[in-house]
Amino acid sequence: MFKKLLNQLMGNDESAGNPTPGTQGQQAATEPARGPLRPSGSYDPQTQHGTHYTEADFDAEVSRRAEAWIADEIADGETVDKREKQNIYHNYRQQVYLEWNQCDTDQYIMFQHANSMKYMGVQTSGFVQVADNNPLLEPAHGVSLKDYAAMCVKIGAGVDTAAVCRAMGLEPVIWDELNTIWPQRMAEDSSFTITTLFGQYFADNEAHPKLQGLEPQAAGNAGGTDNLERLKTDRYFYEELCGARQAAYEYGLDGAQWILDHYGINLADFQSVAMQHMTAQNQDFNSERIHHFMDYQQEKQKEYAAKFAAEQGGNIADDVEF
Repeated sequence: MFKKLLNQLMGNDESAGNPTPGTQGQQAATEPARGPLRPSGSYDPQTQHGTHYTEADFDAEVSRRAEAWIADEIADGETVDKREKQNIYHNYRQQVYLEWNQCDTDQYIMFQHANSMKYMGVQTSGFVQVADNNPLLEPAHGVSLKDYAAMCVKIGAGVDTAAVCRAMGLEPVIWDELNTIWPQRMAEDSSFTITTLFGQYFADNEAHPKLQGLEPQAAGNAGGTDNLERLKTDRYFYEELCGARQAAYEYGLDGAQWILDHYGINLADFQSVAMQHMTAQNQDFNSERIHHFMDYQQEKQKEYAAKFAAEQGGNIADDVEF
């Protein structure tokens, strides 16, 4: 259940493959400069609106332009349905934002991330807005979503489920129920608040006071701790391991197990770091940097595919005659 939940959360699937590793000291290209080009402090960090106008003025100007367009359409005998109105507002929102801020599209995308709940009704990692008294966030069996995420981290890392339950003061049967209740709430939540918050709590990976000292039995590569720290700070290493894992799945290997065996990094820790990188990317959106790392990951995936093919005696397609 866990592995499936974690992979779905990251958009990964064993049948489709996953993220990438990096060779020690190898960086084939120079990472693009971080952050959009803009004067420091010119945007509100929460809303990403420019600080030289108010949010109310912005919304009013968008509404004025959109409603004028809609009125003209109706006057011409056109019918404007709800979806068309949403598209019209979206287009004018982009137009006004770019005009008023004189910025690039990367900055506008960050604005979209920061206001996705307000304008589209869905949450974006790194910009979660939580409404008071959300019933889906009520603890289940006394276990909050943050508690549940902490339990998932430990169990996903290989700590015995019974040991985690004992530390939390729960019977194992309660864990089974929690592992049904919280995913069900995620499925019911059209705003993705629960899923996004779970991902952020999972990424934070903070030591839960009741779970401190619970560690999995040593497994895989002995350098796991150092490799995990490098995974957090070296984006090239992270992208390389993503590519290696993807290639491993394509060649019938368990990619998560391959990373554990060779780098000592378990699935839970890997996915936690993946969420950290994704959140940071949302909060500092840079399309050039994103494409740079996508290309790097694909390059590494090809390298590892060739490695796995050689280990299996050649590519599967080599044995097919046409």
